[in-house]
Amino acid sequence: MRIVPEGMMASLAMMLTMAVGSGSILAIAVVAPDAAKGVGIPATAVGLFTGTVYFVGMFTGSICTIYISRFGPVRVLQVTAIFAIVGLLAFMLSTPFFALLCAILLGIAYGPINPANASVMMVVTNDQNRSFLFSVKQSGVTVGGAFSALILPPIVVLWNWEIALIAVIGLAVLSIIILQPMYPKYDRGTNLSLRLSPVSLLQPVVSVMKVGFVRGFSVVGFTYAGVQICIASYFVVFLVEQGFDLISAGTCFVFVNLGGIIGRICWGIVADKWLNPKYTLLVIGVISFVFILALFMITESTPRLILYMYALILGGTTHSWNGVYLSEIANRAPGGKAAEWTGGIQFIFYGGVAVMPPLFGIAIWLTGGFTVPTIIIAVITLVAGLYLKRLYRVTGMDQQ
Repeated sequence: MRIVPEGMMASLAMMLTMAVGSGSILAIAVVAPDAAKGVGIPATAVGLFTGTVYFVGMFTGSICTIYISRFGPVRVLQVTAIFAIVGLLAFMLSTPFFALLCAILLGIAYGPINPANASVMMVVTNDQNRSFLFSVKQSGVTVGGAFSALILPPIVVLWNWEIALIAVIGLAVLSIIILQPMYPKYDRGTNLSLRLSPVSLLQPVVSVMKVGFVRGFSVVGFTYAGVQICIASYFVVFLVEQGFDLISAGTCFVFVNLGGIIGRICWGIVADKWLNPKYTLLVIGVISFVFILALFMITESTPRLILYMYALILGGTTHSWNGVYLSEIANRAPGGKAAEWTGGIQFIFYGGVAVMPPLFGIAIWLTGGFTVPTIIIAVITLVAGLYLKRLYRVTGMDQQ
């Protein structure tokens, strides 16, 4: 008798793959202050590093669908872990060239994870549990972030940043081992005759852009993803400017990530049991709007309990839309197209990750502070959430 349901087992395995991907990226940000001098680049270049990772990931997430069909999602996920390992090892060679190579390799590793995960999850989910199980696996993003934020700094202090990266490599190796028993079941029906061609490079993007609902849905993803990374990138900076010391600000950011983990799972349950994905994503947008604006009420004198509760809710909305969103796109995809649609729409919302945080930083510089940029991202989050209601009605998806 199986103690843990198969769907949950698969979801937890996919969560681990997400944790490896996000943890590898954030690990560089965590070790940057110590590693930067040896590498020969300023620590502030970590923003350019992250942008490069996601830019590469936009394209690898699109082209990977043909490899998923050819080799199977489990094998593709194992290969992504190998790319992450090689990327982190490259960074440890401590030159600007190998730092750039690391960013490219991590982008190659990160892009295919969601499409490959979708192929596995569609086998083990149904209409009653899909949002929840997708949200569980998607919580791996914040699990990986929490792992890097909590585990790596003490390792850097006790030993060095290279040992910290080896810890992440160990997590990647663990994921390869855990995935191997899943290969016979989930990689059946592969087609080794498929070949990559110039036409197939952006085929997933072309495929989803042909569908009116998905075009509109991708705009919401672009917005939510961009706002999430704006919060993630500038939250600590904002608190420090409010008078917080770096340790207090960093501790508060841990609660944002914790809220992201809890929120993804809870919103998945809400979408499956009470609200449908449309209204769940709308509610997330509305609450995000309120709590982004509430940033201006935070001061250094704010009681820590209130501050941490605020951070939990902020993370539980701005960082928690992904699971419900990706389960909905996989659910709406035609038979056998879940990976292709996920890869196509991921290309769009990774664009939000690549574009919105730099624009947010420019707006801070132009306006001399956080007020105007923060109001802008709060408003566009609300507009994106409200737009969903009209999108479903106009495209007829309310009746499906």
